[in-house]
Amino acid sequence: MSEKPFWEGKTLMEIQNLDKRVKVTMENGDVFIGKLVRRSRDADGMCSLSMQLDAHRTYLHVFSAESFDTQPVIPSYVDTVELLDDPEYERIDDIHDVCKGDIFVATNGNRFSVAAVDDDDKTDSTLAVIIQAENTNYHTWMFNSNFAYALRPKPKLPDKPGLWFDKYDAVWCFDGDSLRPLRGAITGEWDIYKDTWGIRATTSFAPFRPAKVVEDA
Repeated sequence: MSEKPFWEGKTLMEIQNLDKRVKVTMENGDVFIGKLVRRSRDADGMCSLSMQLDAHRTYLHVFSAESFDTQPVIPSYVDTVELLDDPEYERIDDIHDVCKGDIFVATNGNRFSVAAVDDDDKTDSTLAVIIQAENTNYHTWMFNSNFAYALRPKPKLPDKPGLWFDKYDAVWCFDGDSLRPLRGAITGEWDIYKDTWGIRATTSFAPFRPAKVVEDA
């Protein structure tokens, strides 16, 4: 299932407001990584969003648009622009660490869901991906040379103190540092277990969602 570039459908201002690092791959193969920090307008009125390359204020124009509130295009000398700092995903650069369900990001920027993994080093196709969203039973083995990196969705974990449901609808109390499971869902007499869990130790119970306390009438 191919995905659109992260910037497609966003205005020039919205892209800058993401305030994230991007990887710009040029047509000649050069790669630049940094933040899009400078907006400018040329003599013809075209607006640009650029990356600062050095301390001497050398800029690389990455996006251009008719105005800051319109959708931009990339210049002909830019091949792809990828978002690196995505808080929703973990980036995986080693193809042998990729698992089924991860997102395969190809060298041309296209994204596909990983359907199968073959760890046989004798083949040059470690990952199979789903090409057509309407036919998830059909997958294609990709050449390893097409692999840029993979993305793995990060589990939704508690991020503020309070009560949280896990994926099994069990209730946990999060104090900002650690979690404690609650008991009493059946009897209605709630109590907190003494055992504490580190936030990273509860990923198998994710995704979590906030729980609200409602007083009985």
